[in-house]
Amino acid sequence: MCDILVMNLNGNRKRLRSDDGEGGHLVLQRKMFINQQRMDQQDERKMKQIQDKTINMLFMGAKNNRQRPAVCQRECLRHVRLLGAGEYDFDAHSCPSWMEKKPDRKCRICDRQSAVHAECTNCNLELCEYCGVSCQHCPEKICMNCVNIFNCQTSNVPCCERCKIFN
Repeated sequence: MCDILVMNLNGNRKRLRSDDGEGGHLVLQRKMFINQQRMDQQDERKMKQIQDKTINMLFMGAKNNRQRPAVCQRECLRHVRLLGAGEYDFDAHSCPSWMEKKPDRKCRICDRQSAVHAECTNCNLELCEYCGVSCQHCPEKICMNCVNIFNCQTSNVPCCERCKIFN
């Protein structure tokens, strides 16, 4: 703020600030950051180039998507069998994309680098090949906590909640 000393009619000095209504001659100044992106937003030609590039990228992605069908991750997980202790088995004919799959991120539960990321059927927590196993009767995955809680005989014969009801 800018302060100015002004003399009143009485001879008293009074301090005026720039945000006071009396000092209409003082203009409030602001610092504004301008970068290249803001400058480009004002330029119609540049915005048209960006729009054309975006549309071309969308159409190229659509063409590439039709050429090779994407394998559904969830459907692929049905063919992966978790054995526990970091081991898993899969059907190479049903899911060839798992052949080159490497650990890509850490599991939220056990904090280890893992390749398989699924949800526990019973408790809906994330599991991986280290902290989960597949049900003995169906392709569903269960975490080791649920194997212990639902009192499966051993971790070698895990059983999900649904299969436990019907078996």
